[in-house]
Amino acid sequence: SNVTNKTDPRSLNSRVFIGNLNTLVVKKSDVEAIFSKYGKIVGCSVHKGFAFVQFVTERNARAAVAGEDGRMIAGQVL
Repeated sequence: SNVTNKTDPRSLNSRVFIGNLNTLVVKKSDVEAIFSKYGKIVGCSVHKGFAFVQFVTERNARAAVAGEDGRMIAGQVL
């Protein structure tokens, strides 16, 4: 599926919250392109000002957080 699974407790640790996202400019495809280098994305949901990316493993999620935290995208720091 293309949405994050809020109900599966095992998936919580492999989900990444992306805050302060300029969603007027940054689209779902952009989010997937940025974060796909950290591992297989099984879900991505973009909302006003933030997004969630669901990875297969917790290790992928941790790598994504380490690699993207503080990065500037579309004029806003994540």
